[in-house]
Order: sequence, then C-alpha cells, then structure tokens
Amino acid sequence: MRKRFTVLAAIAAGTALTAACSSSAKKTATSATTAGGSATTAAAASQYPPIPPGPIKFGISTPLTGAQAAFGQTTAQSFNNITLKAFNALHPDGIDGHPVMYDVLDDASDVTKAVSVVNQFVADKLAGVITVSYNPAATEQQLAILNKAKMPVIANLEGSKYVDTGAWPYDFGVNASIPQEGQVAAQYIGAHNFKKVAVITDGIQGAIEQLNAILDAMKTAAPQAAVVKTVTITPGSTDDSTAVAQLKASNPDVLINLVSYAYAPLWQAMQVAQWSPVILSTAGAWYDSFDGMGPLVNKAVSFYNACADSAGQTWPADVASLMSQYNKATGGLSTNYMTYVISDSIPLELFKVAIEKYHSIDPNAIKKALEGVNQSFFGAQFTITPTNHFGLTGQYGAAVCNMGPPYAGGDAKVPVKSP
Repeated sequence: MRKRFTVLAAIAAGTALTAACSSSAKKTATSATTAGGSATTAAAASQYPPIPPGPIKFGISTPLTGAQAAFGQTTAQSFNNITLKAFNALHPDGIDGHPVMYDVLDDASDVTKAVSVVNQFVADKLAGVITVSYNPAATEQQLAILNKAKMPVIANLEGSKYVDTGAWPYDFGVNASIPQEGQVAAQYIGAHNFKKVAVITDGIQGAIEQLNAILDAMKTAAPQAAVVKTVTITPGSTDDSTAVAQLKASNPDVLINLVSYAYAPLWQAMQVAQWSPVILSTAGAWYDSFDGMGPLVNKAVSFYNACADSAGQTWPADVASLMSQYNKATGGLSTNYMTYVISDSIPLELFKVAIEKYHSIDPNAIKKALEGVNQSFFGAQFTITPTNHFGLTGQYGAAVCNMGPPYAGGDAKVPVKSP
C-alpha cells in the first residue's frame, strides 16, 4: 500500500515529460562529453557499454485518467513538483554528468493501455522504470514485458512472486515484500501470545497471498496460535453484518483484516455489533474510510513499513523537508509521508548509485550494481543481494504499526510502531 489510496484534487491529465530544471540541465549538458569519455574507459574495462550522450530517462506508469485517476494524479503531482526538483538540488550534475528526465504516461488503470505504456518505454530504450500500474492485473503484464526486455524496475511491487529473483531478475521493490510483512505480523501475534485468530478476507489474490504469508510465518513465530474462523466476503461488499456476527461468535484474540477495499461497511458492522477486538489490518485501512473506524482505531495495528520508532522521533533536515514538500504538493490528505520519500525519491537515488558504479545504463550493469547496494538513503537502509531484491530494512523496514494517533513528524503523520 502507498499513496495511491489518497484522493486529491485533479491536475492536468495526459502525457507529461518532465526534465531537469534548466540550470541543472545546462550544467550537466556541458559536462556530458567529459563524463562520457571517462565512462568509456571504465565501461570498456567492465565490458559494459558507456552511457549514450544526452539525458538519462526513466518511465512512470500511472492512471492519469479513468476510475483511479485521482491516485495517478497524486503520483504525477508528487513527481512533477517535488521529486525531480529535490533530486536536482541534491545532485546538480545529475547522474554521472547526465541530466535526468522521465516520461509520465497514462495507463488509465487499464490492462491494454498499461501494456501499451511499457511497450513504449521499451521502444524508447529508457534506463529504467520507477512506478508501475496500480491495477494488479496490469502490473503483472507490465512487469512481464519489462522483465523480458531486461529493463530494470525500482518501485513498489506487490505480489509474492516478485521475491523470486531468478524469475524476476530486473525487478527491485522499495517496499516491504508480502513475506516480510507476513513475518512481522506473525511475530506480533506471537509476542502478544494471541491464541485464537479470526480472518476476514475478500478472496482477492493479494489477500490470499498475504494470508498465506502470515500463516506460514506463524508456524515458527506464533506456534501457540490457530485460526478459529475465516470469513470470505464479496469484494466491495456493502453489508458485512453477517460476516461480523460469525467472526464475533468465534471470540478471537485478534482479527486479521485482509479486505482489499471498501472498509466502511466492515467498520460500521463491527460498531453496530458492539465488537471491538484487536485488529491486525492491511495498510489500506489508512486510506479507505479511515475516519469510519471511530473507536476501533484504538486497538488497530497494521503490517507495513516506513513507520516511526516513537511519537517523539525526529528526522534529519533533508528528510523533514522532503516530507513537508510532499505533504503540501498533495494537499496533506495522506497518512505517512515517509512513504513518499521511499516510493518516489529513493528509486532515483538507487538508480544513480547503480548507474555510476559502472558508468553504464546497460540493464545487466544496473542489476549487478543494485545487488551490491548496502547503504542508507534519507535514513532508510537498503541491503540488496542477488537473492533479495526487497532490500528495505532497519528502522523503516517491515513492522507492525499503530493505526491511530499519536503520529510522529507533525504534518508528515508517520505512524508509530506498535510494542
């Protein structure tokens, strides 16, 4: 989950081409020949081709139109107004002396159009992709095309399959993986000695994968616990009263909420039933009908990443500034602006490190360099290896976080890890 769930005012739709600010572009353009010359020597030694003259371009696939346009427009707003400007301010010479650009293309959250978008990225021979479609069906097809074309992707990736680095060698997730989230969820159940677990799900593939990850991890992290009731509702259900009655009757110690969307009927049914269990939820609950949780939020937690250690946590000036800028650019309606830093700003930082290591945008050069990354970006530690492409770890790695306030970071509204 990420900022895709936040509904914001519309911005101009269509295809956008965003370039480095003019002063940086001029500076990097004049140094391109020198950078290209040094790159040629290094690339020859490493057998990777040098970076071609001109800007280094990346692709962003997002729904600027269609049913999920508000979410895609949030992404475009963030990238266009904050991400690249901040990157250029921090790195006035771009990447290895080349200015940075990216194409923001409209996938309309439609499978056919999303496929067309990444085919365009491949045809344009971009250096990589930093956002893929929000439609899971479209994402899978996009990643298959990009993987076949050996185009590196550094983005939020959802789906257990993408942890298989042999099958998806060019895909790198900046978020916690489903197995990583499953592990911390199971550890939370074990640490609190919960014995009776109930589950509500809508049966969507992602929910099934998440449940399996939690159950697998519970075998060792919470061996005392067992699922006493599982209820599957129709996706988008508007009346969850029967499901809630069945779950309440099982008298669980904790309810795992794996509903993918349309949370309001669930919260309403629970409050009508006067049932307030401990809730272990997907992060989507922060962004869909969160206000409807009412008093339920006081006992609700979520498996997620990018959470604060405490309500009093402070951030370095550069991180605090980025979070504040993302807040202003998106109307302040989201929860957890540290996720914007990780989802939007850090992919460019990772690409910069990878490209400059071998002075090449060859996909195998980028892949090899990324698989050796072990460093922090804006306080978020990434340790990536050939067998682990979901390298977010440390303070902002997978954790179980309190859903309700108090939050850390002022207007950044960063949730706090649950004890």
